[in-house]
Amino acid sequence: MSASFDPYDVPLEQRRIGPLLALRAGADAERPFLTVGGRTWTFAEADKECRAVGRGLIARKVAAQECVAIMLPNCAEMVFTWFACALVRAVNVPINPALRGAMLETPFRDSAARGLVIHRDFVAAIETLSDEVRRRLEWVAVVGGSAGLQLPAGPAEYVDFDRLCIRDGPDPEREADFRDLQTVFYTSGTTGPAKGVQTINAHQFSAASGFLRAVGLEREDILFTPFPLFHGLAARLGVLPCLLVGAHAVVGSRFSATRFWEEVAACKATVAHTIFSTPRLLLERPAGRHDRAHRLRAMFNAHANPAFEERFGVTLVEAFSMTETGFVLYTRWPDRRPGSCGRVHEDWEAVLLDDKDRAVKRGEPGQLAVRPKLPYIMMQGYMKQPGATVAAFRNLWFHTGDMMRQDADGYFYYLDRAKERIRRRGENISSHDIEQTASDHPAIEECAALPHPAGPDDDDVRLVAVRRAGTSLTEADYFAWLAQRLPRPMLPRYIEFMASLPHTATNKIEKVKLISAGLGASAWENRS
Repeated sequence: MSASFDPYDVPLEQRRIGPLLALRAGADAERPFLTVGGRTWTFAEADKECRAVGRGLIARKVAAQECVAIMLPNCAEMVFTWFACALVRAVNVPINPALRGAMLETPFRDSAARGLVIHRDFVAAIETLSDEVRRRLEWVAVVGGSAGLQLPAGPAEYVDFDRLCIRDGPDPEREADFRDLQTVFYTSGTTGPAKGVQTINAHQFSAASGFLRAVGLEREDILFTPFPLFHGLAARLGVLPCLLVGAHAVVGSRFSATRFWEEVAACKATVAHTIFSTPRLLLERPAGRHDRAHRLRAMFNAHANPAFEERFGVTLVEAFSMTETGFVLYTRWPDRRPGSCGRVHEDWEAVLLDDKDRAVKRGEPGQLAVRPKLPYIMMQGYMKQPGATVAAFRNLWFHTGDMMRQDADGYFYYLDRAKERIRRRGENISSHDIEQTASDHPAIEECAALPHPAGPDDDDVRLVAVRRAGTSLTEADYFAWLAQRLPRPMLPRYIEFMASLPHTATNKIEKVKLISAGLGASAWENRS
């Protein structure tokens, strides 16, 4: 890869992490690349760490296109393992470390991973996997070391992450291809179980290049993201774009409305990530000395908000991107049309469809459907779910499930989301996963997880349920039971017991009716 390549439009054949790492390690060796937990790695240092992990993967006979599972919080080892997998042509499978049991089982079963890189704080989660999955794990590398831990039975070997790394020896990089599978991101499954989105090298770089165009990220920029690296926002729209242009990525531990501006000011960030509910949370905070004492010029991705932009002196950038597609709608920085998520990306086609898959007239609402003009720039299907893949691509268009309208100038405006989707603090939450756990309670006949409006672009979880005859389960006891089994973002704010739930002719719960009826007067609210 030549130092003169255009990061905003990388040729398909050059969309590979290994050569890009080598380029930055040579041309930008001493420039800061990654800061996590108060420590900074230069491009040269990061390259060495990635290759050390790569040698460790090869020593454990990780084959080309074999999956390696990763359960880590925001830490440098997350990035090094991701890039190391790309160096040796392995596939990284980042997993939300809050998952347990059946929800954790899915990515392990789909990927058939033999190896796992996990933080010591989450090792106990291995105990919640089935015996079959645990026995399949041939090695587990523990970030932070395993000293003092009670290690779950099943995996053949536990090794401290530092010992996984091999500092000396041959270069582990294998000749890669832009069509290689790079990462399997697990979506939060809005109407069914979470699905593994198979993203390849060309796809990842396409998304990263789209981000560069949308925010105008350049070499001297510093990007701050407080969002999890196991999601695409912080990873392929954060760290990877910084690698592309030679910029500096600063990764926070988690988003905090209290600390956000102080953290932005401290790292001298010029661009930051946001989710649609974040500006509202920041506006609700009292005025502080850091409101304008920062260098931030842009935040991605959120609707335009004049009050926010006036108070904090920051431009909110809106675009439309999905894990499955990468960028499909955007406006090149610094242009924008407030309220719009942009026009169609040059590499894509887009259409708005009615419920019979017919194109709607300009100005009318319809579901956004897209397809690429270039090969290999979107997902290669949902892992081990051919039916879901075919359904999403019906009639040769990928159906996003998002309702929009388009104006006379070709700008798209987001209108609404699928009725059954729950979006909490920017996270898409699977109602199916909540229901699968909630229905396991012996006193519950059936249940349904629903969104309940919590403010602009944000939902609370509402759980409606029918108790078995003769049982006396209270809402508070039910919540306490759920709290032991669900990640905190999935816990319901409202629990409502009903005598019965409405059903369709095919005996499916009619969630639309429940949502339309709204919260009942007898609903219990968690106020903790």
